[in-house]
Amino acid sequence: MLRWLIRTIVCLGVVASSRGEWMLGERRELGRLAAGAVAWEVEARDGSMRAIITGVSFSSANATLRVLDNPPDARTGFLDLLRGAGAIAGVNASYFHEDYRPLGLVVSEGKTIHAFETAKLLSGVFAARGHGSMELVRSFALGKTDGLREAVQAGPWLVENGVAGATLNAEKLARRTAVATNGKGEWALVIFSPLTLAQTGALLTVPHLAGDWKIQRALNLDGGSSTSLIALENGAPVVQIPSFGPVRNYLAIVPRAR
Repeated sequence: MLRWLIRTIVCLGVVASSRGEWMLGERRELGRLAAGAVAWEVEARDGSMRAIITGVSFSSANATLRVLDNPPDARTGFLDLLRGAGAIAGVNASYFHEDYRPLGLVVSEGKTIHAFETAKLLSGVFAARGHGSMELVRSFALGKTDGLREAVQAGPWLVENGVAGATLNAEKLARRTAVATNGKGEWALVIFSPLTLAQTGALLTVPHLAGDWKIQRALNLDGGSSTSLIALENGAPVVQIPSFGPVRNYLAIVPRAR
């Protein structure tokens, strides 16, 4: 794992969790990427519980999210896939079956890789329209999929209107991956050291976790052994956290054309 420490700042925050209060401690800037994106890492503690959160934050004015499909019959390494797409960072995206068939809606560059599904787990969708707008939306509210440029259906829903989900599982520990936004153009791709879903949701509501803005909506992506994050500064990895095995697709940050 390669991490270049560029600048250290201190950020303190408090949020209610399933055990007490999560407090953010030392925040480290890992890299300043193209399009104004920033890679960062912060430690959080709740009593004796410790979590490491790593992410990349960006503005939708300067960059957008793309779905990078990686089918098993033409599989490419994550780093090469990002470079080939001109991306500056990415994380693992949607769930998939044992044979790597996607689970739920997946759209990449306007092509539907897999159709929308109705399932309790698949409660939300990241969607990008042809005109460039991006949103996190509840699956039942997505409506027609015509005109989608990029989409990933996943879940469960972690944060809505700045509040963590009340029924998130508070027992199973696993690495977590999430996509989050303030609904006003600020976005982040975030991964967590092993936590419960309830703890992940609580941490995502900490003010300034992903920058000088507060997360209003966050969707859980495929986590556990699939969790991975790469961030590139001038084409070189400043963050490289691999998954424990191949995944079907990725959500990548790509600078907008000027």
